[in-house]
Amino acid sequence: MIKLKEVSEIKFCLSSNAKESLDIENVKMITPSNLLENNTILELIDNDKYIIDKNSQIINQDIIIKRISPSFINYIDQIENDVYGAGNLIIIRCRGIYPKYLAYLLNINIKKIIDSYSGSSIPSIGRKDIEEFEIINIPFEEQKYIGNLWFLNLELSKMKQKLLELEKEKTNTLLKEYIKTIGGK
Repeated sequence: MIKLKEVSEIKFCLSSNAKESLDIENVKMITPSNLLENNTILELIDNDKYIIDKNSQIINQDIIIKRISPSFINYIDQIENDVYGAGNLIIIRCRGIYPKYLAYLLNINIKKIIDSYSGSSIPSIGRKDIEEFEIINIPFEEQKYIGNLWFLNLELSKMKQKLLELEKEKTNTLLKEYIKTIGGK
């Protein structure tokens, strides 16, 4: 077993907004409200009052954790340049461990971590919880196999959900067209 802090860089994001500053720029941001289950990011937010903190920049293969309950794991497979994390997010950048494998392990354990704070008014993940998270250290090839299988399963689930939505939309359109052809409104 190894600890997360031994195989990754862990960054806690805080918002850095300013009303008056020369260093502000218009940037794209991910906030906790934009993270959904099943590795889904709702949208990137444009913020024109953000003081850039390079420490909170999000890049491909990062793992983002929504720190406050409900918590989710989001593995970043593809992201635009110059996107930053804000609010109560944790960015994990792997060193020496396959990122999708780590994302899988965090994903199956995040509920246990957050549930340990169930007595709190706002359950959240602390630095020690994440740094001391124990990882089963298996050969890298096995890490790749497990991580890729987890990620592909998430992608398949998202495609199935999208297909269901499209089928529902198609059926509704066909029914409306049929009603029109028989003289309905």
